[in-house]
Amino acid sequence: MDARLREGIRLFNEQQFFECHEILEPYYQETEAPNKPFLEGLIQLAAAFRLYREFGEIKGPVRMVHQALVRFENYQPSFLEICVNELSQAAEAWAKAAEHAADRVSSALPKIKLQKRTFFS
Repeated sequence: MDARLREGIRLFNEQQFFECHEILEPYYQETEAPNKPFLEGLIQLAAAFRLYREFGEIKGPVRMVHQALVRFENYQPSFLEICVNELSQAAEAWAKAAEHAADRVSSALPKIKLQKRTFFS
């Protein structure tokens, strides 16, 4: 896994969404074309959750989450060592809760989980 992607995931999971975006953007610019839609989705999630956490917005972030989910459709169940299916389910659950919340969503923001590696001798 590229070090920038690993760092972006760490920042995302620590809810440092602006910093996550700043790390992932240059990686996106240099990555191969087949990876770009997936990385766009990760960057969109980071931007959505930043808008939610820092500015209290809900409508825009929910829309951005749905757009990211569309980008993730061709990368299931995992891609680049990321458990995409789990991330998609958690993001969708968050978006549904946000759409129905009168104020702020009480559920935790999703985290990016990595595949467990299995080594055989």
